[in-house]
Amino acid sequence: MTSDSMKKTIQYLSAIFDQSADGLMIADPNGVILKMNQAAERLNAVKAEDLVGRDVMSLVKEGQINRSATQEVLESKRQVSVIQKAPGSKHTLLVTGTPVFDDQGDLAFVVVNERDISLIETMQAELERTRLASEKIKDELKQLSLLELTQNDIVAHSNSMKQTLRVALKLAIIDASNILIQGESGTGKGLLAKFIHKNSSRNHKPFIQINCAALPENLLEAELFGYVKGAFTGASEHGKTGLLELAADGTLFLDEIGEMPIIVQAKLLKYLDDHEIRPIGGTESKQAKCTIIAATNRDLDRLTRQKKFRLDLLHRLNAFTLSIPPLRERPEDILDLVGINLKKYNRKYNRRAYIDIKGFECLKKYEFPGNVRELINIIKQAVVMCDKRYLDGYIINSLASVKTSHTQTQQQEEEANTQAEQTLPNQLNQLERKILEHAAIKYDTTRQAAKFLGVSQPSVVRKLKKHGITITKR
Repeated sequence: MTSDSMKKTIQYLSAIFDQSADGLMIADPNGVILKMNQAAERLNAVKAEDLVGRDVMSLVKEGQINRSATQEVLESKRQVSVIQKAPGSKHTLLVTGTPVFDDQGDLAFVVVNERDISLIETMQAELERTRLASEKIKDELKQLSLLELTQNDIVAHSNSMKQTLRVALKLAIIDASNILIQGESGTGKGLLAKFIHKNSSRNHKPFIQINCAALPENLLEAELFGYVKGAFTGASEHGKTGLLELAADGTLFLDEIGEMPIIVQAKLLKYLDDHEIRPIGGTESKQAKCTIIAATNRDLDRLTRQKKFRLDLLHRLNAFTLSIPPLRERPEDILDLVGINLKKYNRKYNRRAYIDIKGFECLKKYEFPGNVRELINIIKQAVVMCDKRYLDGYIINSLASVKTSHTQTQQQEEEANTQAEQTLPNQLNQLERKILEHAAIKYDTTRQAAKFLGVSQPSVVRKLKKHGITITKR
């Protein structure tokens, strides 16, 4: 290579070193800095003349840098990358030290490359803010879907119903399972279950519903778990796939779970534990995982005390509990429910019927023991049966008739309860108590009372304890 060529090459290398956007430094085998470019000065907020000729160990001890890639290269004899921040600089640097060896394999010097990653950190922070904003927008859009629930007959103007839907939406977003929906008959537990499924990531998978009160024990078990060919008399020769398997990756809604027979409860509990299904008559189990939503209008705690519902199953089913308030506790929702269903049945039966203020006021005062289902039936019957355009008179008369019917039913129930209380055992029990009370007043000891009553003293003691009566010596 000629001297001119050598000179040109040195010029090129110097230009590359000095004009590089990345910080560049060269250190000798002892860690002494030999050269650094302008970018390195800028990124570290130092002057080259202050660092050239100094070893990196002293810079670390003085706190001018928190970590030295050069030092780690000298120790390991291999390329090292570290995150470094100089106290006097606002830049966060990705520093890579690369060892350079001579022909004998000895370390000749270390080349250090410094790249400002502050911009990357800023971009990451901005991306995180964007992600959070996106999640917030997504949540807001989900919340907006609450305003569109009227298309699905769910109305939530009352605070109690709004809270129920907010919780339901949150459970849907996190794909929660083992949800128990509680509420009186007719409050819309099935609609709420569909709402949860529709707003979850499983909305493209099956939503399957079964009423546990509508089938006897053997058929309910067959419907849930399926059966193989010839499993029982009358079984299909092809067998049948169970609903738990059909609902795989989707949602199975168990309505009226409180009516499920104990034997089927045991099989359901096992499924919730291992998500394995064994069809009736089968010998092999299958894996099929689905989200379980259960609903009931009964007091499951009371049923567990009566040994009619498994406590362990209750604990598995109510990982999350939602309560739907009865319609009488949310009169704010009545107006919209009436409007939605009036429009629906006007369109269905080609009517143009209306309800005026008198009809609305009457509906608001009514307690709706059948909840939303009863309100829907009232509106439907009014649209179909009333020939007048305004339905107020028909609705007022219908509600008066329903109230009378309810009153008569309550009276009949009270009379039946009274008659039940007057059974022979009840009457004998009451008579026994009166006789014992009389003896407790007349005599000072249980022995005297026993002699008077013509029974043994232990019998008197036992019967007094049964009725909670005490004989006190005077």
